[in-house]
Amino acid sequence: MIFPKIKKIARELDWYRTKDSVFGLYKGYFFTAGDQELSLNTKQGFKYVRASIELDSLTEEQVTQLKTELDANKKILKFSHYEMRFNCIYVQFNEYVVSTKAETIYFLLDFLVDLFKKLNIPEQNKCHHCGTRENLDCYNSSNSGILLCNACFREEENRFSEFEQEKYAGNKNYLIGFLGSIVFSILGIIAWVLMAAYLDRIASTMAILIAYLGIKGYQYFKGQHGKLTKYIIIFSNILCILIANVATIIVELMKIGLSVSQSFAMFQIEGIRDGLFHDLKGNIMISFILAFLVWIGLFVQLKDEKLKIKLANKVRK
Repeated sequence: MIFPKIKKIARELDWYRTKDSVFGLYKGYFFTAGDQELSLNTKQGFKYVRASIELDSLTEEQVTQLKTELDANKKILKFSHYEMRFNCIYVQFNEYVVSTKAETIYFLLDFLVDLFKKLNIPEQNKCHHCGTRENLDCYNSSNSGILLCNACFREEENRFSEFEQEKYAGNKNYLIGFLGSIVFSILGIIAWVLMAAYLDRIASTMAILIAYLGIKGYQYFKGQHGKLTKYIIIFSNILCILIANVATIIVELMKIGLSVSQSFAMFQIEGIRDGLFHDLKGNIMISFILAFLVWIGLFVQLKDEKLKIKLANKVRK
């Protein structure tokens, strides 16, 4: 989400937008800006400015001078911190009570432009792939702003299309991924039973390990990545957690002298069965609650977002 102050700056500069940032050229250099609203949990919001420059093409002296100037002017520019990344300089303004003023953002933009010119750092009003200055347009590339020529746009569009086709093609399928999830989870089942039966420790916490191993097993066996992926992994987790709980009770019965067949038979004796199922239900409930913590992350991690590139829209309202 883009908040009003950043939108206002983008409209004034005739910039473009993605889902949660704005970007465009300012005096020949390419910038991206965005923000995060003040949160009641962290009691902090922030705004950021990212200046695209080819850091790997700069000399050591240029990089050192950039850092020296930013460090020396931090107080005047009023930013909280900066980072020198692979292809940009990232500057962040933390906000605790008062929102960062638009004038502060403009001051930083002018400072960086003057500094880049002083250090003879090339302008970025060119294709970010091939360097041509002809037939340029701003594009939204999977929620990132980029400046490309027509030819490089078509290449990038084809590359994204091929990647998406490859992701769902080949020998990848859900069944292989499911089996991989089960195979890896067996290690968690073994650890669960050993901890419960021989170390006399509460083993339900091992549900977290089983859930984690299930995800890794699916990925290692290269299961298909699609809409059903997360549900298949969760199903394999549930199955393995049930197996682990039942196996723990069987091992406990074997410790008092029963054979495997006699232990299973205990589940069919009415009076004993009720007690066993009572313990089983309690352990399973705790296990699922713990595994749920991993499943929440799974839904975020495996969110199926397609790579795509399209002409960016200008910020209007």
